[in-house]
Amino acid sequence: MTMFEELFALACSATLTMTVSADEKSGRLTVNVIPKPRQDAGEPGLTQPLSLTATPQEFDAGFIEALRGYREVRQSLAQQAEATKEVIEAAKASSVKKASDATVKAGASKSAPAKPVTAPAVSASGGSADDEEEDAALQAAGATPATAATAGGESFDLFG
Repeated sequence: MTMFEELFALACSATLTMTVSADEKSGRLTVNVIPKPRQDAGEPGLTQPLSLTATPQEFDAGFIEALRGYREVRQSLAQQAEATKEVIEAAKASSVKKASDATVKAGASKSAPAKPVTAPAVSASGGSADDEEEDAALQAAGATPATAATAGGESFDLFG
């Protein structure tokens, strides 16, 4: 490819600004190729300028290869940035799906009708022959042995 073909290929993915300066004492040029990405403005690696300093003869011999290498690296960075973007978008979608599934499950368990719990009547003497079984039944129903419902639905505290 010629120099302008390489510049064209590079400019297809980014707007380019080029600066050229000369140092008369050393006989060298400095060429800066500064891309401004069109699509991937958030990727700092794609805005890294190419800055070369060499003699005019060295530029004639190697500038096209330098541009080609720079363009290929930029393409690789752009592909990596796009792949990373796709992975992040997929992770977001997966996270949203998991969260909505959990919300649906939580809503379904709250809306399921609760089974009414009936506690055995406690005698006025303070207990029955099967206190341990009653305690186990109350704990399974979500109550504690310290509180129980009487036959009339009133609750009382055994320790208070």
